[in-house]
Order: sequence, then structure tokens, then C-alpha cells
Amino acid sequence: MQQPPSAPRDRPGLNPTWRRIAASYALLLAFFALLWAISQPLAGLGALAALAGLVVGARRAARLRRCFYTCDALTLKPFGSVRITISRVENSN
Repeated sequence: MQQPPSAPRDRPGLNPTWRRIAASYALLLAFFALLWAISQPLAGLGALAALAGLVVGARRAARLRRCFYTCDALTLKPFGSVRITISRVENSN
């Protein structure tokens, strides 16, 4: 004789957290983005290149910010012999 399935409250749940919910929405968005990129390959490559540029730019900006707050000054050489130094002003309170 077969036993009936257990009640839902007796089964271990998925324990939905905000991180899991956000991950599921991101996975769904990635799936539709993949379908769009397959149907429009040139636009998909352009979007992928733009996304890669944003990731690289954000990582470099974060590294520059961390360096600026660690070293208290930042020197850039954009045109070879020209130097631009940015430093923090000390508070004289």
C-alpha cells in the first residue's frame, strides 16, 4: 500500500533569502540576454564589449580610489612630461 506524500510543512524548504532571489532573477535575465545575443549577434558583441569596458573601468576606478585613500596623493602623467598631482587637504581643526 502506498503512503500519501508528506505535508509541505514537514519537508525541508528552500529557505529563500534575498541573495537567492536576486540570483534567480539575474539568471533569468542572463537567459533572455543570451537569447537576444543569439538572435542579434552584432549587437550582442557590442553589448558584451561595452559590459567588459564597464567592468574594467569600475575595477580601475576602485583601485585608484583605494590608492588615493592609502597614499594621500595621486600623480597622473596623461601627456608624457606633464604631471598632475592630486592630494588631500589636511584639516587644521
